[in-house]
Amino acid sequence: MCGIHHFGRRVPQNAPVELDDFAKALDNLTADDLRRVAAALDAESLADEVDWWRATIAIDRAIRHARCTRHAARAAAQAVELVQASAVRAGYHLPDDEITRVARAAAEVARGLAAGPGTQPIVRLLLEPWAPIVPVL
Repeated sequence: MCGIHHFGRRVPQNAPVELDDFAKALDNLTADDLRRVAAALDAESLADEVDWWRATIAIDRAIRHARCTRHAARAAAQAVELVQASAVRAGYHLPDDEITRVARAAAEVARGLAAGPGTQPIVRLLLEPWAPIVPVL
C-alpha cells in the first residue's frame, strides 16, 4: 500500500478523509494537540511551503470546477471556529499567533475536503501536520 511517512506513522493515501470527521477532530483538540500541529506547521521547509501553495492553487481550481465556492467557504469558516473554540477551552487567550496558524491550516484542509473526492491527494499533503490528531489517518 502506498503511503506518506510522517511523524513515524504510515499515512495511507487511499483512505478517504471526510469533512465531518475532520470537523469532529477539530472540535476535540487539546492544548497539546494544538501545540503539536503548530510545531509541525512551523517545521515546514521551503519545499513544503511551495507544495502548500501548489496545493492551495489546485484546491482553488477544484472548487471553481465543482462550483462549490459557498460550501467550501462555509467549511473553512467552520474549521476556523472549531479551532478557536477548542483553543479557548484549552486555555488560550485569543488572538494568538499559534492558533491563527493552526486555524488557517484547518481552513485550507476543510476547503479541500469540501471540493470533493478529486482533491483527496492534495488534502493528504495538507493533512500531514495533522497526522497525530486526525483519527482517520
